[in-house]
Amino acid sequence: MTRPDVAQPFRAAIAGLKPCATFVFLLCSTAAHAQGVGFTGGAAIDPAQAYVGSYIESGQIANHIRVRAGIDGAFGGDVSEALIDFVFLYEIPFAPFSPWYVYQGSGPTVAIARADGQRHASGGFLGIFGIGNKNGFFFEVKVSGGGGPNLRVGVGYTIRRKQP
Repeated sequence: MTRPDVAQPFRAAIAGLKPCATFVFLLCSTAAHAQGVGFTGGAAIDPAQAYVGSYIESGQIANHIRVRAGIDGAFGGDVSEALIDFVFLYEIPFAPFSPWYVYQGSGPTVAIARADGQRHASGGFLGIFGIGNKNGFFFEVKVSGGGGPNLRVGVGYTIRRKQP
């Protein structure tokens, strides 16, 4: 009797992320002076969880467009999840000289969940909306369909290298 291959969903998820990771690496290496690394945390709904995470963000690729790839860990309610996001962000400044901006974006997400000793992977699509400051502070809302919690509300900080 052969055992079912329980790692197959994880292999499929990782294989799908390899081209995305390569793309982000190439984008980030071309504009190293403006790229950043960030940290975020907050609450998730459906299922009710808390989450923390980190990400890498490219410099501006085109006028007001960035790419962000990150991983969040969500826990609570007898479920723990690893949430892998890859989003394209569009920033809209409040005013020409204001440090504040609104951003929105979307992209694929993969959730690897563990509940009751069982693991499974699922994929979906993520929408993101936030308000940020050029000093690095931000507040954001993530809405997900098919992968991970349906709603994540959090705050965070992006560390960017100062431009000369």
